[in-house]
Amino acid sequence: MITKNRFSKLIGVGGLATGLLLAGQSAFAQIDGVYKSDQGDECVLTVTSINIPAPKFAEAYWRIESRGVAACMWDGVGISMSTNLAGSYITLPPVHNRVYFNVKWMFGPTSPKIETVQRNEAGEQILAMTYTRQ
Repeated sequence: MITKNRFSKLIGVGGLATGLLLAGQSAFAQIDGVYKSDQGDECVLTVTSINIPAPKFAEAYWRIESRGVAACMWDGVGISMSTNLAGSYITLPPVHNRVYFNVKWMFGPTSPKIETVQRNEAGEQILAMTYTRQ
C-alpha cells in the first residue's frame, strides 16, 4: 500500500524526470542555428541536425557548414554530447588534410555564444574562433 507521503514523493520524482526530459529536448533544439563569427570576418557557421538514429554513446549527429572567405569554407559532420560537438572534415586538393573540430557552447546549449577549435592530425591547433547566434 502506498501512503500519501510516498505517493507525493513518487509524483514529485515523476514530475522532475519529465521536466528534465523536456528541458533537455528544448536545449537540444537550441543547438540548431546560424552563427556569425565574432572576429569581424565574413564567416558564418550553420549547425543542423542530421535525421538518422543517434549514435550509441552520444546524443545526435550534426552537419556543420562554414561559409565565408578562405579558411571559412568547409563542411563537416560531428556528434554531440551535452554542450560539446566534435567532428572532422577533409580538406580539398591540392593539400589533403583531415581537420578535427570541437564546438563548445560557452554557457550551455541555450547560449548564443560558441567557440570552435580546429586541430590537424598531429593535434596542433590551427584555428580558434568564437561565434554568436543570429
